[in-house]
Amino acid sequence: MRKPRPDRSNPLAEVSFACAECRHRFEAAPERVEDCPEQPHHPWAYFHACPACGAEAGQAAWQRSLLKAWANATGPRTPEGMARTAANLEGHPTPEEAKLTRFNAMKHGLFARTATYFPAKPGGYPHCATCEHLQTEACVPQRACLKRAELLLRHEVAFESGDPGLLTGMRAGTQAMIQALIDDMLLTIAADGGPRIKSPEWYSDKDGGFHLAQYLDDVAGELRQIYKLEAHPLLKHLIDYLAKNSMTLADLEMTPKSRDEQEALRGYLEKEKEGQAASEYQQRIVHQQQKLLDLISAGMNREKLIEAEVVGDG
Repeated sequence: MRKPRPDRSNPLAEVSFACAECRHRFEAAPERVEDCPEQPHHPWAYFHACPACGAEAGQAAWQRSLLKAWANATGPRTPEGMARTAANLEGHPTPEEAKLTRFNAMKHGLFARTATYFPAKPGGYPHCATCEHLQTEACVPQRACLKRAELLLRHEVAFESGDPGLLTGMRAGTQAMIQALIDDMLLTIAADGGPRIKSPEWYSDKDGGFHLAQYLDDVAGELRQIYKLEAHPLLKHLIDYLAKNSMTLADLEMTPKSRDEQEALRGYLEKEKEGQAASEYQQRIVHQQQKLLDLISAGMNREKLIEAEVVGDG
């Protein structure tokens, strides 16, 4: 049941507080009330000691904004105005509004059951550094991470409605990050000297001593270091990313074989199109010839009918 709006003409008996030091949020009766004439819609400021850290906390910004919104809220008062307001509801909800309503219903209905798979950990997830909910203190009192819950519910709506288009924007961002990873892999491989890693061979003797593996160059008369060549460890991951995202030359139809197949297919389609055109032309000629024969037959029947009438009159 929705809580009644507080009486704004007198100081509030219970206030929502937000501590600026530890981000703790709580509701309590104010310990100190000060006059605040710069807020004519509700000229009082409230303060209370934070039960978590002991610092003095002020009234939550969202509640101050809500008090101002209530003070400025107006509505129709005449019968004509009320009728116009009721007419605004015609044609609603639209399909998009219905999806939004469904999303909100799922968010509240599944919050306790499913969204808690991603518990709220302010500052504990990689995306917390840029999360708008953490910056506005909305994350602190939640049971589940709001960003992860939104991600979960978007997928719930998309799967229930069978509309993958609802995830297009999200998938575009994911694909952009994958492309960025591929670019970083290519740059790292190039900076390391190419697709191979060159490392010196070594061995240890029976006393545990460390020695580099070398050999004597008979021509130069010098000791040469023996090196081990290995494929770059990022090379396998790079190939996997390219293959799984259909970004290889074969997928892009840029190999000689795929181009030859495309040329052959194009030639086959052109020949089939020419054959269809010739067949349609032949059918059209046959149809026109049939119409001509029908006209000749009709003309001959008309002449016979006229001759018969002339003979009958004579």
